[in-house]
Amino acid sequence: MNNTMWKFDIEKTKHRIALLNEYYKERGLNACDFRCDRYFECEKSQNKNNKKQFSGGTAAVMPFYDIMYNNTPMRILVIGKETGYMKKCKYGIYKDFEMNNLIVLNNINWKKKNNHIKGTLHLLQYIYNIRTKYVYSSYALSNLLRCSFQTVDNFKNLSGTKDTQIMRNNCVEHLVKEIEILDPTVVITQGAWAIKNNFFINNLRKKFGEYTLLRPNESNGKYGLYSFEKFYCITTHHPARLGVWEAIYAYDSVWPMIDFLRLSGGLPVIESSSISEYKNIVKPFVAPIISNLKSNNYLR
Repeated sequence: MNNTMWKFDIEKTKHRIALLNEYYKERGLNACDFRCDRYFECEKSQNKNNKKQFSGGTAAVMPFYDIMYNNTPMRILVIGKETGYMKKCKYGIYKDFEMNNLIVLNNINWKKKNNHIKGTLHLLQYIYNIRTKYVYSSYALSNLLRCSFQTVDNFKNLSGTKDTQIMRNNCVEHLVKEIEILDPTVVITQGAWAIKNNFFINNLRKKFGEYTLLRPNESNGKYGLYSFEKFYCITTHHPARLGVWEAIYAYDSVWPMIDFLRLSGGLPVIESSSISEYKNIVKPFVAPIISNLKSNNYLR
């Protein structure tokens, strides 16, 4: 499926999804069949007054993940810290990988979006130079943590969620495996979890080899753009505080990194003549999939 500039390999994306599904079932990471062999170790690392909020978490891979524009590949993986608690979900989270894929794709339908989803939309629109919600069809979304634990007092307030170093150390294995299968060209982390003690970059180095810091952010040098042999990694602020993120943080640790990749050839420059062509290809494929999905059904 392609036109003059855009090329999409839907079958390749389906193959990645099949490999991830096999891994999630093997390791028991789906919420409906959660049996992670490190769960109790993580639970013990929490304060005794904490209670389980939810367990299980997978990536979400959109149908147009494998993209090339003008022969330059763009496989974008966005990584947050954890999945939000969903009151209407039986397990507090999407039950399995297939459902997670559908709900994330259904962000196109959502009239109301939380700040994380809004910020991610703006990020994708900037990368692809396309002002349409259908750009949600062209990335993968994941998180570091597969579980979240919450104090009893803060059970209804997700912002009170705490994690431990043991949890981060145990979960990063799954995240690295997802990266191995998805083979992204650009990995974008959201939040301070990735830069504390250079946690994420050091774990990437163990699996994917040495890296080069191409560009630190200007304000404090804590975030940055890194080059690995197989992909680039951008560490950024989380868009939870969307107003501040759009006014300050994105100009410090998001837009300059993307612009740098465009200038260096790590990302292509999308020509204005190709913008409408993207939607003309993607929308007819995606619209029937989400036509029967309810808007905002799973928002917390």
